[in-house]
Amino acid sequence: MAVGVVDGATTVAAWPLAVCDVLAQRGFDADRALAEAGLDRARLVGNAGGRVPTEAMARLWEASVRLSGDPALGLAVGQKAQPMHLRVVGLLLQMVPDLATLLEYTEHFQRLISTSVVVARVHRPEAIGLHIRPLAGVPVHPCALDAFVAAHVHHLRRRGAQDWIHGVSLPRRASGGDPRQWRDALGCPVRFDGDEACIWHERGRLHQPLPLGDPELCRLHYHLAEQALEDLDREPPLIQTLRGLLRAAAPHSPTLAELAGAVTLSERTLRRRLAELGSGYRQLLEQQRSEWAAELVADSHEPLSEVAARLGFTDPSNFGKAFKRWHGISPDRYRRRIRGDQ
Repeated sequence: MAVGVVDGATTVAAWPLAVCDVLAQRGFDADRALAEAGLDRARLVGNAGGRVPTEAMARLWEASVRLSGDPALGLAVGQKAQPMHLRVVGLLLQMVPDLATLLEYTEHFQRLISTSVVVARVHRPEAIGLHIRPLAGVPVHPCALDAFVAAHVHHLRRRGAQDWIHGVSLPRRASGGDPRQWRDALGCPVRFDGDEACIWHERGRLHQPLPLGDPELCRLHYHLAEQALEDLDREPPLIQTLRGLLRAAAPHSPTLAELAGAVTLSERTLRRRLAELGSGYRQLLEQQRSEWAAELVADSHEPLSEVAARLGFTDPSNFGKAFKRWHGISPDRYRRRIRGDQ
């Protein structure tokens, strides 16, 4: 079974995988930390676009800090984060034209990354900040805030805007660690023991163009992110579960009968339930192929003909037509723009 949809606050399942990558690189047993958190690596890998409970994520942070002895572990995880760890939001933010748009979209689409915090823009005469506030009663570990901040700062560095950060506030003590770890990792002044987490940006940089901004791809990923946000808010649990099963099974495409068995329904009942929800097996399968195609074209170094074959297309030209129908651009142009070759 794939990572399930749960009540309460959740975070995207790619984040615990990023934690595990950092632990493994340092020679620690990441599976031990996952076990303490009640998470399963195979399910996470099979459904990196799914969701995990924030409580489980907090347990993973706690176990990882204890295992590594590093209270600043979140900084390393944030620095390692790639666009696909943030799914469609990460790809969108990679294409925005300027800092003002980046801050606007980070606020608007934050719930696609985690529903455990509220992100809002706040203002000072000389700076504009991203304020990160955990929801009341939600167990957000300090390392999770560190990772959010570090990922944001690292993203700006990749975009050639490393000196645009005015300063950072963190509602934590640098206990057990040297405060210079945070200052060196973030490359700006860091204030501890405040009552907020906030990343401050120089106001004068707001409308300065960011390198690699691409209006066409930005519009495309904005619409995809809006659709994902609508799905998060409105999609019934059954549809979310079936999407997770399809992601976990890729590149295999489960039959309707296999999906029905996985959710303990008869094939006839599942077909009826899907129709009642305004969906269907072929529609879900097409959406999954579209999502997987974008990931393979963006992240894989395989020739596009091999990507087409992995997706079940015997004719690469038919794959190109399908990709353009799904994403409004050819796979070749999509790959070049994602990689900054055009």
